[in-house]
Amino acid sequence: MKQRAFSDYLLFTEAWLFLAFARIMLLFIPFRSIAKVLGKAMQQAPAQLLQKPQLPYSISIAILRAGNRSPWRTKCFEQAIAAKIMLQLRGIKSTVYFGINKTTNEMLAHAWLKVNDSIITGGPHISQFTIVSWFGS
Repeated sequence: MKQRAFSDYLLFTEAWLFLAFARIMLLFIPFRSIAKVLGKAMQQAPAQLLQKPQLPYSISIAILRAGNRSPWRTKCFEQAIAAKIMLQLRGIKSTVYFGINKTTNEMLAHAWLKVNDSIITGGPHISQFTIVSWFGS
């Protein structure tokens, strides 16, 4: 079993707390107010050269681990919000995308977060969704 660095535990704790915060936001705050946290509507975050290029990936892993160990809902939207905030605190710009999939008998919605061209949250199946909105900062 690989030993984790103390910084991994700190990042996990931060992710767990921000996932809780994101869940509370989604339950009690109207989307128009949440949208202000996400950035400017229909604007993608500019490409950037990262001083620590592994950091968005580390945040992605922390979000997944914390989500798996949370007693509350930690679906795609909560994950995107939590990761967005964690990245913003570190000065890293990102874009949250919202998409829908109407190919089945039901309409499915999905949210994902990208830094540059890297998917941070939302998984590999985003190609199944049609982008309907995005928020970048």
